[in-house]
Amino acid sequence: MTNIKFTLSPQSINKAISQLKAYKESVRNKSMLIVQNLIDLGLEVCRVKIIEIGAYDTGELLNSVSGYYSPLLNAGYITVDCNYAVFVEFGTGTVGEAEPYPGTAISKAGYHYTGGTKYVTTKDGKVGWFYPTDDGEWRFTEGMPSRPFMYETVLEMERSLQQCVREVFR
Repeated sequence: MTNIKFTLSPQSINKAISQLKAYKESVRNKSMLIVQNLIDLGLEVCRVKIIEIGAYDTGELLNSVSGYYSPLLNAGYITVDCNYAVFVEFGTGTVGEAEPYPGTAISKAGYHYTGGTKYVTTKDGKVGWFYPTDDGEWRFTEGMPSRPFMYETVLEMERSLQQCVREVFR
């Protein structure tokens, strides 16, 4: 915090106005730096989380992580542009339903574990579906548990926010 002292003279008031403008610019620049630092942290954490959960099989998910900064909004975005990222994050099928996503984003997104696929019940009582593989074969799955790499990234960013602010404003 900056202390600005002035007297009731025109020169002193003008000097105080200049100091306030400089302080305002300083706060704006620091807030931009905080957002940019959090984007960098989020990108690093997100990539580490993807590797930790073992969902980097082809590298598509890991390589689709990107981030950008909007100076107009002073906002940062971390995106994952991979067509199966949502299934890794939320989980799928009966397995996903048994080990559900820990956050609230799933309900906000309107995601359902048992939607959109033709489920079958096998002779041994497993409920799931068949899907084609790259080698032309068909495989059966009951789904997969939630591996919430983005949710965990957000939690880590929230935990780091105060420290980031302290470092920038120090």
